[in-house]
Amino acid sequence: MLMALLVSGLGDAIVRAEEPVSMPLTMDGKERVCLDCHRRPNIQTNEGTLASRALCFECHSREGINRKWGEASVSLQVTPESFAGNRHQTVACVACHVDVARSPHRTKVGAQCLACHAVHGEGTAHEPHLRVSCQACHRQSSPVALNKTTDRVVLSRLNDRGLPLALTDHRLPDTRDPEFCRRCHVPGNQVGAAAAVLPAKSLLCLPCHYAPVAVGHGMFWAALAVFVLGLLMTGMFWFRGSVQGEEKSFHRKLSLGSEAAWSVLFSRQFWTVLKTFLFDVLLQRRLLQESVQRWSIHSLIYYAILLRFGLALFTHFSYFFKPGGALAYALIDKNHPFVALTNDLLGLLILLGLAAAAIQRFVVKPPHVVSEWKDNWALAIIGALVLVGFMLEGTRILVTGIPAEKAAYSFVGYLLSRFFTIFPADWPATYVWFWYAHAVLGALLVAYLPYGKLKHVFVTPLSLVSQYKKKD
Repeated sequence: MLMALLVSGLGDAIVRAEEPVSMPLTMDGKERVCLDCHRRPNIQTNEGTLASRALCFECHSREGINRKWGEASVSLQVTPESFAGNRHQTVACVACHVDVARSPHRTKVGAQCLACHAVHGEGTAHEPHLRVSCQACHRQSSPVALNKTTDRVVLSRLNDRGLPLALTDHRLPDTRDPEFCRRCHVPGNQVGAAAAVLPAKSLLCLPCHYAPVAVGHGMFWAALAVFVLGLLMTGMFWFRGSVQGEEKSFHRKLSLGSEAAWSVLFSRQFWTVLKTFLFDVLLQRRLLQESVQRWSIHSLIYYAILLRFGLALFTHFSYFFKPGGALAYALIDKNHPFVALTNDLLGLLILLGLAAAAIQRFVVKPPHVVSEWKDNWALAIIGALVLVGFMLEGTRILVTGIPAEKAAYSFVGYLLSRFFTIFPADWPATYVWFWYAHAVLGALLVAYLPYGKLKHVFVTPLSLVSQYKKKD
C-alpha cells in the first residue's frame, strides 16, 4: 500500500513537474526546434561556440557516419581539421546551419551564408552572381549544376561520373587563384555561364551601369588617359584668353579663375547660378527656346542617359552604405523587374532619339547640321554602344536560361533572346565577344568626349556659370 502511494505520488509529481515546463511547439508562427529549449549555448561567446561545436562533433567527427543516397552511401563526417586556417574556425555550426536542431535531424534550407555576409558587388567577383548559391563558389568541392526548378546554380551532389559526393569538406578555396572561376566559366559549361572569365566593369561604365570605383581592364586605363589628356587640352585652350585682366601668367589665371568661381558660389549669386544650372543645364531652356523639335530629339537621348546615370549612382551608394539591404539587393539584380524594365526602356528611348536625329541630319538637313558634322561620330558611337548592349543582354538571357516570366521584363533583350534561338551558334562564346565589343565602344565614347561636340556636356555648364561675377 505504501509502495502504491509512493508510485502514485511520484506519478503525480512527474505530471505536475511536466505541466509548468511544457513548451509550445510553435512560437510567432514558426516551428520550434530542440535547441530552443535544451539549454542552447550562447554562440556569441567563445565558450558557447566551443560547446555548440563539441555537440555537433560528438557524432559528425566519427568515421562511418553516413547517409544513404539511392544505392550509394554518402559520408557525413566533418573533421575539425577542415576548418583549420579559415575564417569559420571559431564559428558555431548552428550559426550557419540554423535549422538542424530538429527531429528528424536534418536541414531544410542548408547553410545560411547571408545571415552574416552580404552579397558581393561588381568589383569583388566581376559580377554579383545573384543566381549562384554561395556554396557553389565558396566550397572546395568543384562540381556545380543549374537547378532549373529554383533557377539557381548550386553545388552538385554528383561528380562527373554521376556518383554522390560528400559535401562536408569545409575548406574554403583560394578565390585569388586564376583557376577558381573556371569551375563554371569554360566552353561547354552547363550552368549558363560565359565561356570565359570576363573583366569587372570599370568606373567609366558608371554613366549607364552600376560599377565599382576602380578603373579595371587595360582598355579602360587607355580610355581614361586619352580622356584626361583631352580635358587638359580643353583647359589650356580655355585659359588662352584674359582672366580677370591677367593675360600672360597661366598660374595667375588659374588662381584668379578659381577665386572668382568660389566667390560667386559663396555669394548671393549662388541662387542665380543654381537657377541657371536647373533651367539651362538640366531643363535645356535655351535649346527649347531655339527649337522645340531639336529639344525633343535631344531630350530623348539626354534624359535617358541622365536617368541611367542617376540610377547607377543611387545603386552604388545604396550598396555602399547597406550592402545587405533589400533595396541594394534589388538594384544590383539585373533581372529584377524594375531594373530590367527601366534599363530596356531608357535604352530604347536613346535609340529613338538617335533615329530621330539621323532623320533630321540626313533627310531633313536643316542649315545648322552643316556646321555640326562632328556630331555624326558621337551619334554613331552611342548608337553602336546601345545596339550592342541590347544584343549583349539578349545573349545573356539566352545563355543563362532565365525563366520567361522573369526575363520578359527586359522586353527588348528577351525578344532578341528568342530571335537568337533560330541560329545554332555557340552563344556562351558569342556572349564574350559581345561583352568586349560593348566595353570597347564604351571606352571609345569616354575617350572621345573631350575632342568632339560631346565635350559640351561639361563645357556648357562651366560657360553658363562663369558668366557671373561677384557683385560688391
